[in-house]
Amino acid sequence: MSMSEPDSTLSRSDAEDWLYHEAELLDQWRLHDWLELFTEDATYRVPDGIDDSRSAVRAALINDNRARLEERVWRLITGPAHAQIPRSTTRRLISNVRVTGAVDDVLVTSNFLVHEIRKGQERSFVGQYLHRMRPGADGWKVAGRTALLQNSVLPLFNVSIII
Repeated sequence: MSMSEPDSTLSRSDAEDWLYHEAELLDQWRLHDWLELFTEDATYRVPDGIDDSRSAVRAALINDNRARLEERVWRLITGPAHAQIPRSTTRRLISNVRVTGAVDDVLVTSNFLVHEIRKGQERSFVGQYLHRMRPGADGWKVAGRTALLQNSVLPLFNVSIII
């Protein structure tokens, strides 16, 4: 996938390639490269529960702006995230990609399954991603990323990976 100047529209095929690239960066623990996919004013949310109301006052497991997202990546990479010693391995599967919106405000929705293995135990997270995308000089960037977890109604214990 070319990371050059984006076309005036984001096709479903290009959105799929972009999502696969993002998944690969996360699975390979290339978190600094993953951060480069975000705009400076980006948000990253994992709401508490599967209610899709997107209410601004709704509780969230994760509700980060760009600065908090950078801090989260720093903790995961440098080691103060004790829940990631030893580090998890993950594998992400992406499907059902849809693209809607205008040139400068594109919404990419997709289904996801994230398998996490750590200390001999496996967990899975399943849900829907909502990526608000914006074109930039060096390709499409994330202005907002929300992961709606279907299994958030179950005990999640310590979610210490990037979903």
